[in-house]
Amino acid sequence: DDCLAACPWNKFAQTSREARLEMRDDLRIAPLSELAALDDAAFRTRFAGTPVKRTGRDRFVRNVVCAIGNSDDVSLAPVAERLIGDSSPLVRGMAVWAARRLLDAEAFERLKSVQAPREGDRSVAEEWDA
Repeated sequence: DDCLAACPWNKFAQTSREARLEMRDDLRIAPLSELAALDDAAFRTRFAGTPVKRTGRDRFVRNVVCAIGNSDDVSLAPVAERLIGDSSPLVRGMAVWAARRLLDAEAFERLKSVQAPREGDRSVAEEWDA
């Protein structure tokens, strides 16, 4: 993170030999689609004992959806579309943004015509109109 990169004390840092600080194998690489599917219980279980857990499921999944939108991988469009129905407005808003990036204009407009009228959160509704 930026704080670690900018900290002048980090030039003296050495790799830790503490086993508890080693990267867990189950957290190394996970497909974005798998991470986007985490509900709160699965998020808490997967990231128990890690600093990621303090982020919370909604902010974490929002970031995953941002990565999906930036991926240019149209095969992930259905993941973004599914998350438009998420319980969190934070996730829904980012899912709208990602769907706009991954779907062609016609497909996005069809999705918008069905989903946007149902949206009750003002910030997500604004994302539909962005």
